[in-house]
Amino acid sequence: MSVEINILINITSIVVLLCVVAVSYFYLKRKQTLTATEAFKYLNIKLVENEDHCDEIVSEFLKKCSKHHAIGFDCEWVTVLGKRQPVALIQLSTYDGFCSLFRLSKMNSIPASLKNLLEDEKIYKVGVAPVDDAKYVAADYGVYIKSTLDIRHIVELCGYDPGGLAALSLSLLGVTLDKTWRIRCSDWAATELTTRQINYAAADAHVAIKMFVNLVNKHQRRGLLWFRGKDHWDNLNELCWKYADVCFKTKVTKKVKNGLKDKESKPSKDLVLSKRYPYAIRSKPLYHNCFLQAPDGELLCTCDTKKAIWYVEKELADKVSDDPLTVRLRFEPAGRSVGTVGQYYQLTKQNRCVVCGEDNSYIRKNVVPREYRKHFPEVMKDHSSHDVLLLCVACHQRSNMLDQAVRERLALLCDAPFASHDKTKYIEDAECKKIRSAARALLYQSRKHVLPEARVKELETVLLLHYPEHDEITEQLLAEASEISVVIENADYECHGYKVVEYFLNNEVGGLLRLEEMWRQHFLDCMQPRHMPHLWSVKHNEERLRVRLSEGRLSENDMKMIGMPL
Repeated sequence: MSVEINILINITSIVVLLCVVAVSYFYLKRKQTLTATEAFKYLNIKLVENEDHCDEIVSEFLKKCSKHHAIGFDCEWVTVLGKRQPVALIQLSTYDGFCSLFRLSKMNSIPASLKNLLEDEKIYKVGVAPVDDAKYVAADYGVYIKSTLDIRHIVELCGYDPGGLAALSLSLLGVTLDKTWRIRCSDWAATELTTRQINYAAADAHVAIKMFVNLVNKHQRRGLLWFRGKDHWDNLNELCWKYADVCFKTKVTKKVKNGLKDKESKPSKDLVLSKRYPYAIRSKPLYHNCFLQAPDGELLCTCDTKKAIWYVEKELADKVSDDPLTVRLRFEPAGRSVGTVGQYYQLTKQNRCVVCGEDNSYIRKNVVPREYRKHFPEVMKDHSSHDVLLLCVACHQRSNMLDQAVRERLALLCDAPFASHDKTKYIEDAECKKIRSAARALLYQSRKHVLPEARVKELETVLLLHYPEHDEITEQLLAEASEISVVIENADYECHGYKVVEYFLNNEVGGLLRLEEMWRQHFLDCMQPRHMPHLWSVKHNEERLRVRLSEGRLSENDMKMIGMPL
């Protein structure tokens, strides 16, 4: 009996000891967690309410962010009756704690110095969902912030679970942010900001850059960066360029199982793209690099296998060799390869992403979007393959996101708004929809007899009012009315792409050639491709059309129409 008592006493002692250890652990853990006010006592917060002060502060920012090439970024605004008001506050912070709150609600516009800083693509603006904030700033003030970087991309890259700003701050820095609804939804356009508002806004911007620098440094110490041996901050673009201005997608839904949708806690990037990305990945190479020759054997261009075989089957060409497949035309082509323009079409091209070099899967990218090119005159649609490039899924997604900023600028420049709910090409005619519904209900009634007599009379009245030439409801009338079209063309619809093309045809020096060159240069600037086809040119179409003009295959009227100087 005494042995059993001793064992019980020992077990009780162990349980008590474990409880003491657990309580001590959680107490110490709690002691390690600091509030933002306690952790960021060193912040040097500047309120900016006029342009002169703004210029001074921005100049200081440029000096202080020269090492890390990044700043913390956040925005605040007021919501009235569920409607967002213009951005009232932009918060920026450097790693050493220099933090500025730019009160746009008092300045009513964004000064040139701040605009230049926000649009400087060499400085990353780090935060949580900064792409969304940038869209609001663009919509409210016409400033297009470049190189926004969602910190969660880097968090995930370093092997941590991504979350909201408060959760990341707590897990990575041990700092608790003030996220009560009273402060988050407070009046950011007030005449004077409270001390609590100032500290909250500054902390949100600073915690982002604090985490970013710590993560990049930790990533470097692990030896995971491919530019080891160099100053990794001078080569930051090598790590971050693919995440610039790209939204972070957090959830992926699996297939329905047992009536429920399971969500993965930490999806891989490949899974995110395959589930969410709408474009089909090519299963076959785009470039077959077959050769097409003129009757005298001069190389005209490369082409795909299907086209080469078509010429042979139609007895328009003869096969010259099988490897590589080469066919020689039996007729004189309209034009031959001239200069660097012609040489471009003679070159063999690689089936790989022109940006990063990925060659396992790729998607065709229209550098000049089809929504504009489809409205071009025929003379500019020929040989448009120059503007079709291959991108991997990730680069294609990023490129399309970055294209949106150009589309929005064109919408403003050309007074060509995007389609909205009341500006769609086709709209539903409510009256016709009512007639069709009545006819279908009566057809069903004639078979099932489920409607009350009063309801039947009501539906018949609706039909007879629309068809006054009929005295009674017949099967033929019901069949006709049940198929009536309820969609009509919207007379107020204005096609964004068409209006942009019209604007450049009629108003812009350089015409459509300038629009093309704008898109090509945008692609080069924002994507910085490292594997572009040799001789690919921003001015390709102008050079091609000048060759056609010199050969007498293009009229001066055509040149004037597209806006090309003679």
